Amino acid sequence: MGYKLRFRPAAAKDLYKLTKKNKELGALVVNEKIPNLLSDPFKGRKKKGDLSHIRSYDFNFGGSAYRILYEVKGDIVRIFATGLHDVSYRKVKRRPKQ
Repeated sequence: MGYKLRFRPAAAKDLYKLTKKNKELGALVVNEKIPNLLSDPFKGRKKKGDLSHIRSYDFNFGGSAYRILYEVKGDIVRIFATGLHDVSYRKVKRRPKQ
């Protein structure tokens, strides 16, 4: 099944900021991590509690833990936040679920 990628506007801004600050990290996310996620979006861990609608795709870069937080609905993978571990979770909690 081919999945379509969608970004919440704030998540697109997150990715832009990551790319702007660290081009190597941005290239890794865009060229490797997101395509890998789209090949099997259910490999990300399902969250619990108030984030039960979210899945987390985890990776490390430069000694830091990063997360891509997303949901899967049908053939759509919608990214809610991308960034450092704790920061990305705080962002998702502040942002509306829509």
